[in-house]
Amino acid sequence: MNTMRRWLGVLGAVLFGFLVSGQDTLQFLTFEEALHIMTEENPALLQARENIRQREFERKAQYGLYAPQLSVGAKAVAISEPLHLDLTPVRDALLPLYETMGTYGVFSDVPNPDPTTQPFLPVLPENISTQAVRNQLLEGADHIANANWDIMIQEQQFATVTADFIWPILAGGKIRGANKAAEVELAMSREGLRNQEGVLLTELVTRYYGLVLGYQIADVRRQMLNEMELHYTDAQKLYENGMIARVEMLHAAVSRNEAERELKQAERNMTIVEAGLAATLVLDSTERFLPVSKLFITEHLGELDTWKDRAVAQNPQLKQLEGKKSLVDIQAQVTKASFLPDIAMMGSYNLAEYQLSPYVPQWMVGVGVKWTLAQGMTRQQKVKASATMQQQVDYAQQKAHVDITALMTRLYEELQMLIEQEQELESTLELAQEYSASTAKAFNEGFATSTMVVEAYTRVAQVKALRLKVFYDYDVALSCFLQVAGKPEQFMVFSTSELSLTESITKE
Repeated sequence: MNTMRRWLGVLGAVLFGFLVSGQDTLQFLTFEEALHIMTEENPALLQARENIRQREFERKAQYGLYAPQLSVGAKAVAISEPLHLDLTPVRDALLPLYETMGTYGVFSDVPNPDPTTQPFLPVLPENISTQAVRNQLLEGADHIANANWDIMIQEQQFATVTADFIWPILAGGKIRGANKAAEVELAMSREGLRNQEGVLLTELVTRYYGLVLGYQIADVRRQMLNEMELHYTDAQKLYENGMIARVEMLHAAVSRNEAERELKQAERNMTIVEAGLAATLVLDSTERFLPVSKLFITEHLGELDTWKDRAVAQNPQLKQLEGKKSLVDIQAQVTKASFLPDIAMMGSYNLAEYQLSPYVPQWMVGVGVKWTLAQGMTRQQKVKASATMQQQVDYAQQKAHVDITALMTRLYEELQMLIEQEQELESTLELAQEYSASTAKAFNEGFATSTMVVEAYTRVAQVKALRLKVFYDYDVALSCFLQVAGKPEQFMVFSTSELSLTESITKE
């Protein structure tokens, strides 16, 4: 039975849509399909996803701070003048000594270098010893005189190509803090996407179900126009038969024209809402949509305290505030760690060179330490500033928690109020329809005026429109409620639940 009613409702919606749109092509669109299109195409969500990708790359980049940094560098240098070492004074001091000793020196006890005679003559005689030593001294004097005592240390122009590395071992907590901050910012970007999804879900609910409401209001206005046309026909017949005055017939005509005006206004409002829905879905604004999902009311939301707990635990804005608090805490830790020294390994290797001093080593490795002992009280003041920032974030979190719980209470009570209004309007609609039928019958029998009939039908249309508006307000409020609770995905669960009360666009 429910399936048959559903298909009849859809068929009626299709027929009504073609009546409204004339020759335009209508696109059948369920709320689930609209949600899928928005999720895939809306630029705000695409931007939020790209922001997450950016944060992921930045997090990976921070990991690299733990690894050594390798680089290849080249430099060409020109200095004011070549560097050289002039040792001529040393030569001038040594040469006379060698020449004098080689000419006049007397030496003895020189070991015999000949292995054949050495056992019999271990020490050379004095004359032979003197001659041997003098010859060696004179040869040394020649070497000293002919040697280059002005040594070039570095040419005026030189160039090098080097491979260098630096590997931080201790950086005062800056590297660890940067990695923690990158993790927090990635988590915050994900919460930003969740928040944007919730905001756009509310926007989609407002516009999609606004279009559903527009179709239903137009249907109500069309029903009102049909009733007014029938009433005008009846009034004409009664006037022609002399049963009512001309003023009664004119009142029926005016009421019919007013109903026609309100129908045209409702159709114009539908066009406006369609344009808004197309903007949310990033589609052509000239496209026409036939929303086949129904307005609904769920009478079983659960306990308010449970929803408050969910909001405090999962609201994306609160999560982002928690992320900001973590960033402030990390900054405070890094500021305190700045009192520690920075330690790093470093090294360099010459890959190529041009006219570089031969006294420069081919490679070098080492460990460097930098310990800033004083900065004019700058670090101490930064530590105090970090403490005040932490306190500010704590206060902001406290206020946000209070605001969120208050907002959850307000939205929950609004939803309950709308449920009560729907129940009251349901019974009011039954009474108004019964009264309008009785009044129309009384008019045809001459016991009621046209004004009474029009007022009765108008009241029925008003109650129908109010009841539809209650459904619409409930759906929008529910989307806001679930967004604040951090559970916007549950909107689809409520909208398709068998426990939800639905409103068909073809409902009489």
